[in-house]
Amino acid sequence: MKARFMVSLLLISSTLLLSACDGGSSTDVAQNSTTVLDGKATIVLPKGFVKMPKEMLEVKYPMTAQRPQEAWYAESEGGKVSIAFSAPNSAMSESQIPQFAAMMKNQMSAFAPSVADVTVNGKKMSRLEITTPAADGKIYNLLQFSSRDGKLLISTFNTTEDLKDKYAQAGKDALSTLKY
Repeated sequence: MKARFMVSLLLISSTLLLSACDGGSSTDVAQNSTTVLDGKATIVLPKGFVKMPKEMLEVKYPMTAQRPQEAWYAESEGGKVSIAFSAPNSAMSESQIPQFAAMMKNQMSAFAPSVADVTVNGKKMSRLEITTPAADGKIYNLLQFSSRDGKLLISTFNTTEDLKDKYAQAGKDALSTLKY
């Protein structure tokens, strides 16, 4: 479990290191679900979000082990706003999610994170909210931990602090539509 925890921590840490680019977009939530995770889940993404190309994923997450399986971003913001999905091969039951979230909160205590338990489409999940430093500012992160098919699923919304007021609610709303 310790090795799996460390892998999960690396995935989350890499997701927190999203760096900034440039700006200006709408935060209206689209009405159509987007299929994610190789067709195993759906989410209603904010308007203007597109799938992050492999090349961009590789630049933002240079270490393969830390790269999310899939990410979507506000194209007009050039990578400053994104939603990513990491599905490490870590066994995790729904009942273990709050304990995992508490461990993550403890690991990141230097950044004053907060944790909340939520229910999304009938599934119990935990959310960790945190603002972390980056090379060119601060990044607001909302990590949603859940159990999908008995394995940990980490769904993350990130935005640079300068766009937080514009996008944070749209990110929370999108994560609240995750269905699998």
